[in-house]
Amino acid sequence: MPASATMTAPRTFWSEAALAAAVDAAFAEALAEELAAALADPAPDRPAIVLPDTETLIRQAGIATGPCPPDRREPSAGGQLLKKASVVTLRAAWWLLQHTSLFAGAVLVELIRLGWNLAFNPSAPAPAQPVPQPAPRTGRAVTPADFLEATSGHIKTRGWTQHVVESQRGVCIRGAQLSLIRCGTGTRTTASAANSHLLAVTGARSVPRWNDRLTRTEAQVHDALLAAAARARTAR
Repeated sequence: MPASATMTAPRTFWSEAALAAAVDAAFAEALAEELAAALADPAPDRPAIVLPDTETLIRQAGIATGPCPPDRREPSAGGQLLKKASVVTLRAAWWLLQHTSLFAGAVLVELIRLGWNLAFNPSAPAPAQPVPQPAPRTGRAVTPADFLEATSGHIKTRGWTQHVVESQRGVCIRGAQLSLIRCGTGTRTTASAANSHLLAVTGARSVPRWNDRLTRTEAQVHDALLAAAARARTAR
């Protein structure tokens, strides 16, 4: 091909950088023309975007405005001590109320038991008795086991009662033992030793209180006396 016929490419296509610069320049020129036309149009086809004011935006977002609430006040050391003292006082009052109720209930039960026994176990007029004297030395010597069996037999003969030593219905355990001692069967020492076995068998702290229990029966009294007698024989 003759040299005169050789076509020379434009300088724009000599390198990629030159080509990119040319494209950027053409894009910028077209964009500038579009912006100029849009700004020159007095009545655009699209309505202008109107943003709400700040107060409307805050109200729509539900943001609370106004002064900030004060920080929570921490109680002082004295206030904390007073609070603890009030809690302890309330607990002590509740404990006292509970135990007072229990005490009142126990007193009421004892009054009911006493009224029941006074109504159904009328006591006989107490005969005049001399001043208690030591048991005579001539009293028949018996063992604690024999004394317990004699107590059971005396109750079977006289009958059994509660809350009184002796009545028209009978005698309690203590009344039976006093009758035996007055008759010369055993002594107070014998009765004390016998009652120690009776308390061990029943698990009670006092013979009269065990005898006067509201749910106690005469059969239980005889069973306990005989069981204590058997224990006294074994302990010898």
